[in-house]
Amino acid sequence: MPKAANLLRAGLLSFLFFCLPLQAQPFAPSEVYTAHWPPYVNKPGMELGTASSIVQMVYYQMGLSPSWQELDYYFSYQQVVKSGVKASFPYFWTQQRADEVLFSAPLMKVENGVFYSTQNNSVEPDLTDINHLKVGRVAGYSYGEKLAFLLNDATVFSGEVMAITALVKGEIDLLPISVEVARNLIQEYYPHRIHEFKLLAGYSSKDAIHLIAPKTEEGAAFITNFNTALATLKQKGMIDQILSAPKLGGGSGYVRLVPTEGFPVVTGFELTSEEADKLFYVVPQGSRAVVLSWDQVVLKPHATEKIFDGMMNYSKVRIVDGPHAGRELYVRNMHLEVD
Repeated sequence: MPKAANLLRAGLLSFLFFCLPLQAQPFAPSEVYTAHWPPYVNKPGMELGTASSIVQMVYYQMGLSPSWQELDYYFSYQQVVKSGVKASFPYFWTQQRADEVLFSAPLMKVENGVFYSTQNNSVEPDLTDINHLKVGRVAGYSYGEKLAFLLNDATVFSGEVMAITALVKGEIDLLPISVEVARNLIQEYYPHRIHEFKLLAGYSSKDAIHLIAPKTEEGAAFITNFNTALATLKQKGMIDQILSAPKLGGGSGYVRLVPTEGFPVVTGFELTSEEADKLFYVVPQGSRAVVLSWDQVVLKPHATEKIFDGMMNYSKVRIVDGPHAGRELYVRNMHLEVD
């Protein structure tokens, strides 16, 4: 009988639990699809990018909580067309797309341009005839109506990093792409070659990015509510606050190698073997580097200011431009200037 009593007690507790009113959730979760597109959409786990911050605030205004789903833009778009995805962003408006999906009001505007590599002798900065040049593009992407004519015969790449790599290797001559996105990806994947990438003059535009939804009654109602919420936030000045927010940590993340009094030439050494043999290099002043490990004299507190000798100690850096790009060198602390 004790066993039966326990079962009865458990049953009553379960019944009472399900009878209790559910605590109201402030925002209903709602899936939205996007992908890495820095600085507008950052990787999962990072601080939200600018476009993601705007979408999140609009969702909150609608009483929704965005459930971020990571999916390639090409496939996200196809799923929106098939009504398999409720919402995705960011996309540029084109007439062809407008025939297939519904567009929200503009979230913000971004600059699009055409990048080339200065290592490519086929491209001149003041180039006017580009018909003979090889153009690359990313699958499923459109970079505004003004640059659309470049994309017709372009070589297609599955992602922007692959397209940028093709530009580095000389497999393509030109790459239409959103300017800040390109700069962020170049700094992430090719920091030692930043100086090689330039924008082609005369081929730029500022284009709005949008959220898209299926061309269904449900999609139309969603876009109407989204636009209403977006307009409310714009009227209150909250979208402008996001767009004008200062970028934290405004430095480039690099140090510059500079001469100092009494040491007019910057030098550094490379360890070449387990025996710690050293090869010394002259480093052109102004070269940039990423610090791999700071010397302890920089990091630790000291009891007095008599630490000048510590500036002769070495920190380890990776050179990112100039003739020694890619080398890991030990450079005296006195030559390191935060960029």
